[in-house]
Amino acid sequence: MTTIGFDHSHNNKLTVENNAFTDFIQYLFDSDFKVGKIEAGITYEKLKKYDLFIIGVPTLGPDLDPDEIRDLVKYVKEGGSILVINDGGGDYENKNNLSELTQNFGMKFNSDRLFDNKCFIKKNSHPIIQDFKKHFITRDISKIIHSNGCTLTIDKSIENEKIDVNNIAFSSENTSWHRYYTGDDWQDKSEQYLPIIGATHFDLGKVIVIGNLSIFSSLSKSYGIRSAENFKLVTNMISWLLNKANSDEERTLKPVFTTIAIDQDLFYWIKEMLNKGKWKNMDELINFALKVTKIRMKEAEKNDQDQ
Repeated sequence: MTTIGFDHSHNNKLTVENNAFTDFIQYLFDSDFKVGKIEAGITYEKLKKYDLFIIGVPTLGPDLDPDEIRDLVKYVKEGGSILVINDGGGDYENKNNLSELTQNFGMKFNSDRLFDNKCFIKKNSHPIIQDFKKHFITRDISKIIHSNGCTLTIDKSIENEKIDVNNIAFSSENTSWHRYYTGDDWQDKSEQYLPIIGATHFDLGKVIVIGNLSIFSSLSKSYGIRSAENFKLVTNMISWLLNKANSDEERTLKPVFTTIAIDQDLFYWIKEMLNKGKWKNMDELINFALKVTKIRMKEAEKNDQDQ
């Protein structure tokens, strides 16, 4: 079973029990992932039982200490995945040191807030993001809402044959600006095409960094997980982080996670079959259907060749 762990050691805003993120947590349960949490400090021994570890905006709590950062880097290097989430104002405003971790993967959170005076929902602190690099994470996505979030700095200088760093979503090329902390006060600057999502292949593991917590929130339909294509983005991120195969053997044994649209009548029929105990879960049913289709198509191709 695929396991996903949450950081509960650093006074995190995103936790399994926080009702503000009900839809996100429910999506994980509906996908038959086993969900757990790490409390009282992060160690490699605790991390290695998870396929994916999520750090959701530590705030006003203990910082990640050097040993925790070292173990997180080791965990990713040896095949683990992490999703690191910060929020508006970056490390400074949220009183955390996440960039000390993410800089190991070529990404840092800027101490700023992103605005857009033209492309926004309700107010300019809720920018509409429509500029994406082609990537598994951004497939089938035309716009998302980056509400009250910060931007990123991407450092591609760390790249080598085992490290690949990508900025995959950007603020508007024409109308975006940000309010950033200089170390003394906040200043406004007209600056465009700022990175907001970064993704890194790091040895055998993967990392995604995003400076926006509300994209996971259930509290508002105008900017949360149900706004625009935010939910699709979230599911794409989880799928990408979990899809890792480093050999032909792993390609055979490991499942590939993807997000598909199912007709509503078929979806509710599947739910009915699951309730009746016909299959253990949706994955089993869909894989069974695909296997039957594969067999029948091969038989049809053989019949065509014999004729």
